[in-house]
Amino acid sequence: MKTGRRHIWITALCVYFVAVVYLCLMRPDDMPQVQFDLFGIPIDQVVHFTMFFPFPILAYAAFRPEGMKKIVHMAVLLTILVAGAGIAIGTEKLQGLSEYRSYEITDFYADMLGMMLSSVITALFVMLKKS
Repeated sequence: MKTGRRHIWITALCVYFVAVVYLCLMRPDDMPQVQFDLFGIPIDQVVHFTMFFPFPILAYAAFRPEGMKKIVHMAVLLTILVAGAGIAIGTEKLQGLSEYRSYEITDFYADMLGMMLSSVITALFVMLKKS
């Protein structure tokens, strides 16, 4: 990947991080009022799934190795997923420390589900891509 493109992906990843931190730590009063669930799934979990879904794609695009075997790409994806888990649990811990948000393990599960699905899609793309 050309250096210019990598900088664009890294910038997009940084903007994404700022947006996720803002959304995770904003006051509930600032949040728009929406219906309570979507097809029986609490809307909070849908939002968390949606927020964390792009992380593996953006991080892989920013840091993917060049000219390496596919197993190295899979290792990078696994590392990204582990880093994403750390970010997800960290945002939940920060919410638990705030006076106006709460720590909810189900939000973490939704974060992980979004990142795992995105990682599988990215891995399939890598595996099916011609070298």
